[in-house]
Amino acid sequence: MRQNGPGSRSTHAGSSSFFASRLRAPANPVHYLRRPRLLSLLARSTSVPITVVVAPAGSGKTSLLVDWRSTAEVPTAWLSVDESDHDGGQFWTAVTAALGELVDLRKVSSTTRRPATRPDVVPGIIARLERSDHPESAVLVLDDIHLLDDDAALVDSLAHFLAALPGWLHVVLLTRRTPKLPVDRLRARGQLVEVHFAELRFSPEESEEMLACLQASLEHDEVTAAVDRAGGWAAGLQLTALASRSDSAQPVSLPRVDARGLLFADYVWREVLAAERQEVVDVLLDTSVVVRANGPLAAALSGRPDAGDLLADAESRGLFITRLGPSGWFEVHAVVRQELLGEVARRAPERVALLHVRAARWFEDVGEVTSALEQWLLAGRPREALRLLAGNVSELYDSGLVATIERTIAQIPLNVASGDLDAMIEFAWCHLLVDKRRFLEAVDAATASRARLAAGGRPQDGRLMMLQSIAATLTGDWRSSSVLAAQAIALLADDSQVDLVGRFGWNMIAREAALSERWDDGSAQLQDVRQELGWDPERRLGFEGTRAVGEALAGRPVDALRVAAGIRGVEAVASMAILCAELSLAEAVAHRELGDRSRAVTELVSVAPRWLEPVAHAEALALLQLTELRLDEGDLEAADACFERAHAFVRTEFAGPGGLMWLARTGTLVALAADRPAEARRWAEQVDDPFWGGVCVARVDLHEGRRAEATVLLDEVEPRCPRHDVVRDLLRARAAASHQEALEHVARAVATATGVGLVQTVASEGAQVLELVEVQAFLAPAAWLDRVRRAASPLTAARTTDPSVPGEHLTERELDVLRMLPSRLTLREIADELSISVNTLKFHLKVVYRKLAVGSRAEAADLARDVAERSRSGVGAARS
Repeated sequence: MRQNGPGSRSTHAGSSSFFASRLRAPANPVHYLRRPRLLSLLARSTSVPITVVVAPAGSGKTSLLVDWRSTAEVPTAWLSVDESDHDGGQFWTAVTAALGELVDLRKVSSTTRRPATRPDVVPGIIARLERSDHPESAVLVLDDIHLLDDDAALVDSLAHFLAALPGWLHVVLLTRRTPKLPVDRLRARGQLVEVHFAELRFSPEESEEMLACLQASLEHDEVTAAVDRAGGWAAGLQLTALASRSDSAQPVSLPRVDARGLLFADYVWREVLAAERQEVVDVLLDTSVVVRANGPLAAALSGRPDAGDLLADAESRGLFITRLGPSGWFEVHAVVRQELLGEVARRAPERVALLHVRAARWFEDVGEVTSALEQWLLAGRPREALRLLAGNVSELYDSGLVATIERTIAQIPLNVASGDLDAMIEFAWCHLLVDKRRFLEAVDAATASRARLAAGGRPQDGRLMMLQSIAATLTGDWRSSSVLAAQAIALLADDSQVDLVGRFGWNMIAREAALSERWDDGSAQLQDVRQELGWDPERRLGFEGTRAVGEALAGRPVDALRVAAGIRGVEAVASMAILCAELSLAEAVAHRELGDRSRAVTELVSVAPRWLEPVAHAEALALLQLTELRLDEGDLEAADACFERAHAFVRTEFAGPGGLMWLARTGTLVALAADRPAEARRWAEQVDDPFWGGVCVARVDLHEGRRAEATVLLDEVEPRCPRHDVVRDLLRARAAASHQEALEHVARAVATATGVGLVQTVASEGAQVLELVEVQAFLAPAAWLDRVRRAASPLTAARTTDPSVPGEHLTERELDVLRMLPSRLTLREIADELSISVNTLKFHLKVVYRKLAVGSRAEAADLARDVAERSRSGVGAARS
């Protein structure tokens, strides 16, 4: 291998030591950090004719090439371009001298002062290279090639040279900016490899290692801060270490000098920006208030229509600004941007705030809310930030930008948030989706402030009343919420559809109809709501989610699933968190009602965790539905555990009249299932609802055998939906004075239930009702009846059982059937004895055979005789 000794074969006509020094690669400092990943990248790049390394000053590109040259297995020549090379003759003379390090080019000499102006100079050099005794492969490095950019003729001659390179010669161009060469054409032909600042940037690990070499005494926190500040910039790391050494060298008794700041400023202004056009520097100064800028934003900040072109020029000139792909955006290196911003503050402190205001307005106009919020705060205009946040908080929340909301709120001074009633309303509104407690406190504060005012405007009063309506629903008082929402809409009048807060009023009215279990698509009220929301797609989608909940709670599970499925496919739904929560709740309630327990459990568990404060009603209802589902399964222990969670949540977070009513309804069922009638009655008496209050007390009366009292109560209640109709008729059947009257009530319940798809509501009423349903089986579709039987089987198996019978425990009616099997009675005769139909008897037989794991009447009869024998012997007794 040929050695790369500097100047070993110089052919330059001149003999000055200054010229010769340009042919020597600079030596790397002792603290240089070798980076194998970049050396490997350069090694691979020699497979194509040209490599261009484009990076700002101080990025380490020269040091990298010096290191690579020292380890390269091919001959390498070096030329450091300087200002003198603006003379074409000087440049090509220097190139010839550098090439002379690789081959003998003595016959190609500089015979004119400006050979670059002659078209035969480059072809002559190429010809001599081709004919020379050249190595198999070699590399020419041209450092600081950007210094040639201002001479078009020289750039053109260089382009010709690169296009005609002999196959054995590879050229590496080091430049601070993209060279004015046919880069696109070379790239398209596969003749060019590019290395940019992104590749040269030091990784955090490399940065720490380099700082350890430069200044080992730095503390860990100082190292971390320096790494973050430098952002991978080699010069930044070096300057940090130099500044640290300068700091440590200053006498303790003297005032501290910000050596680090001085070094950064000196480098940026003397080495980077000193020779640049003033208009370029001015645009960089004006855009330093933003992390990245494009042409329109730069124009808005600087007031120059050509600002975008100047940014592109700055990038091409390597001024630490990087184009971010094809988007048209540029980013200045953080260290340089910080120095630029500091310079703006030094020249005119008030201009920094003005530039932030311009940036905020531009971002706001183009819909970049997050950036606009940041700029308003940096401009010292928190009231503008509060206004903007209030107007966009829902969209930010649905986009998952909760941290942005919380961070902005935290930077709003309290004197600004409470400066006037409008600010207090906006401040409260901003908290709704991220902090329910603070929202409620802010609404109370605004309400108290309004009460102290002598007069207020209708819009303010309307917005405040709407906040009170939302607060009422959040705390479980949806009845008051609806009234307040209607009053707010009336105050806002025509503005209610576009007002920041008022446009949610019709949704609050719809939600009250859903949670009150009186949803009816044909009602005048809901038709009005639908019409008012028709112009607002987002609010209309919210209405459909509430509609799904309303249908599910009213006892129309099939309709609820249909509504939910109808809007699940709308793309916008996936990002609307409150809507998704209500849809999930509706689907869970509907699936439980249809007897799909496993699916309902999964869905209810996903809704129940406390993950979405604005829909506390969804969490409360999910916990209570889970409790009742465990009761359906006969698992009293699990039901008690679920109910304890629900009780704690409602009492602390959802303690309004509606929330307490829900809690008391479920508490009544839990206590009755555990045979605690006194506790059940206490719960039932707390149910403040014109329908469920009477129903819950009637359940307790029936449990205690007071059928007459229960009948009176059931006659007084007023159903509001199909589910209410079915529940009342089933309870009337249990309270009926005669078998025939009970059958009539059940017949009405079955007709209603089958019409809307109610299954679990029927199955949960127990064995007595199920037997009556079996008697009326001819009235119901077979598929519906099968669903009821499957939904009831765990429930009936868990209630009234006989521990003396092997296999699954039997209900009282099933025990009655079992006792009759050893007799010689026919099925018709057994049915007559039990006062049930033959079909009902056959149903019970099928269940008895399955539970006892037998296949015939004879086998079941043998088990019945064994039970009877044990009873007579005192070994066991069947439950009566």
